[in-house]
Amino acid sequence: MNQTTHKLLALTLTAALLAAAPSWAQSPKEGGDKKVTVPFQLLLSNHMVVRAKVNGKGPYRFVFDLGAPITLLSNRAAEDSGTIKENAPRSFLLNMRGEAEVKSLEIGDLKTEKLPVVVFDHPILKALGDFLGRPLDGIMGYTFFARYKTTIDYQARRMTFEPVNAKIRNLMQDLQARLAGPKEQKHRVLAPSAFWGLNVGAPSGGVSSRGVPVTAVWPDTPAADAGLKAGDIVSVLDGRWTASVADVYAATTGVSPGRAVEVVVLRDGKELTLTVTPRAGL
Repeated sequence: MNQTTHKLLALTLTAALLAAAPSWAQSPKEGGDKKVTVPFQLLLSNHMVVRAKVNGKGPYRFVFDLGAPITLLSNRAAEDSGTIKENAPRSFLLNMRGEAEVKSLEIGDLKTEKLPVVVFDHPILKALGDFLGRPLDGIMGYTFFARYKTTIDYQARRMTFEPVNAKIRNLMQDLQARLAGPKEQKHRVLAPSAFWGLNVGAPSGGVSSRGVPVTAVWPDTPAADAGLKAGDIVSVLDGRWTASVADVYAATTGVSPGRAVEVVVLRDGKELTLTVTPRAGL
């Protein structure tokens, strides 16, 4: 599958998700409050796969994806589990059936109830299943994992789930609202919160440079008192990497007068750490 095809599928999937933005946004209802450990399979593609029963049917194979904003169920699994009716209308796009609710989903001893899902046949999921020689029935995403504190042990290939009381946001609906909402141009002014007493210039190597050059240090200023000199290259300021002038200004906005901060500079090929205490003033 070439890069152009991947991009086309990604755009198609995005449009499909927006068209099927679920209406859920509730606190999770769980079947218990204890930690539960379940096994997972690590595929050659490094995807984690768990086996789960849906409405008592199955088990089905799900890709566990912490980056997925929804929980997805294939048409086959949705029909077989009774999540949707066989005669439910289909969209021309990816055979989408839209939003549905799984009454119960079981992974080992873990049971989740009233799980919102979107039903359609994900093309990448189908391609991955064809490659592995075994079908994949869905993707476990945000509407599932947001209900738990999850610990993943890759060596033992086990996941531990601990229920948490979290409100599940409708991420796709939020995205749809942002895309459809008014566009406002926002400006952010970067300015030091205190007086330092130095000038900086643009790095010669762009963002790949080792830091930002100091072009001037004024006498009797916090920068001069700390030992900064013209020609120094500022690589870190108050714990923040500085690869541009904007990075330096952004780092100084959070430094209030009188607070001592470390500044890492390169001088004559050596790295020095200096302590600067900016003061109030202009």
